[in-house]
Amino acid sequence: FVLPVKASASIKSTFNRGTSKNVCGLIKGSSRPGEVIVYTAHWDHLGVGTPVNGDSIYNGATDNASAVSWMLEIARAFKNGPPPERSVLFLSVTAEESGLLGSGYYAENPFFPVNKTVACINTDVILFLGKFRDVTVTGYGQSELDNWLAAEAEKQGRYVASDPNPENGMYFRSDHFPLVKKGVPALFAKGYIEAEKFGREQTLQIISDYWAKTYHKPSDEYHPETADLSGLVQDAELFYKVGLNLANSTDWPEWNDGSEFKS
Repeated sequence: FVLPVKASASIKSTFNRGTSKNVCGLIKGSSRPGEVIVYTAHWDHLGVGTPVNGDSIYNGATDNASAVSWMLEIARAFKNGPPPERSVLFLSVTAEESGLLGSGYYAENPFFPVNKTVACINTDVILFLGKFRDVTVTGYGQSELDNWLAAEAEKQGRYVASDPNPENGMYFRSDHFPLVKKGVPALFAKGYIEAEKFGREQTLQIISDYWAKTYHKPSDEYHPETADLSGLVQDAELFYKVGLNLANSTDWPEWNDGSEFKS
């Protein structure tokens, strides 16, 4: 119904221009090199900004150096293993923090046609809390990629869960999304809600504290004396297997009925 209210507003915008680069690595497929699996993780962060407690360096250890290391180790595994049948593209994009500009540029200027892009596997913000019992999917239920993930997660003794904070809209705010808008199914997942050493309740509290006190702040730093990277290794192994299965398959994962991206 129509509300008996009118509103007016104005906004002033400024534009800053700069030059930055996407960094890409490609492993060509052995038998179907024209079809590709894309891994994404953004390398940019906020740089030098407003000081907080005298610290002006926004390091971005979890957001998103964690995901870049995840992707690099998956690339190393592909390089050291048997050649995949499909090509695998490792796409470390720039300017995610400025509005998905790097991944948006790739989606408009892809190395492979979008109808030859089988899937995108993305991650963003991995917390250094050790191994996880869960694999939390942001955008759970969108595509058949959930099933590919569940099959490998089960082998690790892990369960698949949906994002506990869908109101944050993270499915629409990370680097898989420009490809999603082109119709490419994407998987955006990680261990997140139940760290083995903390349990679900305490893990969720740690996550809440992270978003409130660390996210996009200079305090997002790497502390080797307390950081437990075993969960990062666990996720790298998991998503290597998912990507390898896709790369050696002739299947094309579909969007689920009800997804706004199916058409």
